[in-house]
Amino acid sequence: MKGAVKIIIAFAVCAAVVFMAFTYMKNSSGSKQGGPGGRPDAGAPAAGPASGSAGGQNGKAGGQAGKAGSGGSGSAAGQGQGGKSGGTAGQGSGRAGSYGGGQASANLISVRTLTAEVTPLQDYVNTTGEIEPTSSVDVFPDIGGKIQSVSVNVGSSVKKGAVLMKVNPSTPGTQYALNTVYAPISGTVTALKVKTGNTVTAGTAVVTIGNVDELQVTASIPERNVASLKKGLKADIVLEAYPGQVFVASIVRISPVVDSSSRTKSVTLEFDRKDSRINAGMFAKVKLYTDVYAGCPVIPETAVLEKSGTKYIYVVNADGATVSQRKISLGKSVDGFVQVTDGVSTGEKMVIEGMNSLGEGSAIREVVTGR
Repeated sequence: MKGAVKIIIAFAVCAAVVFMAFTYMKNSSGSKQGGPGGRPDAGAPAAGPASGSAGGQNGKAGGQAGKAGSGGSGSAAGQGQGGKSGGTAGQGSGRAGSYGGGQASANLISVRTLTAEVTPLQDYVNTTGEIEPTSSVDVFPDIGGKIQSVSVNVGSSVKKGAVLMKVNPSTPGTQYALNTVYAPISGTVTALKVKTGNTVTAGTAVVTIGNVDELQVTASIPERNVASLKKGLKADIVLEAYPGQVFVASIVRISPVVDSSSRTKSVTLEFDRKDSRINAGMFAKVKLYTDVYAGCPVIPETAVLEKSGTKYIYVVNADGATVSQRKISLGKSVDGFVQVTDGVSTGEKMVIEGMNSLGEGSAIREVVTGR
């Protein structure tokens, strides 16, 4: 019986030895294949994601085989480290390949473009003005003296012939009858220029009477813009009392002379529509529309570059991926936009942002395309 047991034990030991030897040989073979599998790829980073992936897979396989081998002996553990190194090299190769593929994209310059279209530019003049009645009369006394009494206030409605005030022409040592000042027209008192006790002469305007139902704006236009003036030009009127509201008016009269002291010409505008919110005496901001410049493509002035006195822009080539430098001539400009009178045709794309980073033939990426 004891002999049988010894035979069984010997058989088991032999089987274990054979199994360990077989495992050792298999693991050694896997380590040799896995280790070198990563290293060749690491030497070729330009191969891109495909070669990097292959190297990584081979390295991964080698690493797994090496890991399995580490249980057998110290030598097998060394081979597992070799497999791990191969996997690391393979992964590095994959990353290098990805970076290599992204370099072409990094060289593109992001720009914003605008398609050249013929667009009119509306010129204008900003100025200020006063709102006044369309008909207004200054009233003068018949004789000088001291204001004895005043019968009206600003805003009073008066009829023609109504008593406005009385003037006492008496002086020390003399006695005269009071002089009565009458309203020469019917209307509203828009200005009261004296008060009781003031001394006036026959040349002093004491009251202004106007028709407040019909209002106008009187504005001054700089001399440099008078060539553009003509009857019928429209203007946007903004009043401080109503900052978000625009009232439209038109030129009805133009002064025949330029004021020599202010170098301006006076124009009179009447409102296109009556509005009870508009009152005589209000201060007006006037935006008078003058010339319209048409017939040319328009571009933001910031897109225009200049070198040695030559103005140029960048135009997108037919391939849609590169640009060319183009010499241009400019026309009129309004509010940051300028006409391109020569050098650009309708339908071409012009670079309006990012042009400072460009050169002849630069490769671009359009971020936003405007029209």
